[in-house]
Amino acid sequence: MRVRPLAGRDRGGLIATAVGTSIDAAAVGVGLAFIGANIWVIAASIGVTTFLLTTLGMLIGRAVGQRFGKIAELVGGLALVALGLTILLEHLGVIGA
Repeated sequence: MRVRPLAGRDRGGLIATAVGTSIDAAAVGVGLAFIGANIWVIAASIGVTTFLLTTLGMLIGRAVGQRFGKIAELVGGLALVALGLTILLEHLGVIGA
């Protein structure tokens, strides 16, 4: 399998994702500090879970991407938009949890 270098447009998306993920991680860290959680156990759990699910996602994504291509991207994107919209509407009180 040949790895392609990032194009300029992809690099910006990568940086935006990294910043968003970092902000999310910082918020979780502050929240865990407030409740006095054992940070070592939680960090190890998050690390192992992230590794396993990311690896699984990469394997599934490669297989599905080769077979369905752009359709798989569209369905995945629509699922994320629907999830985000549901969370937003729950927080705004438009729909019940």
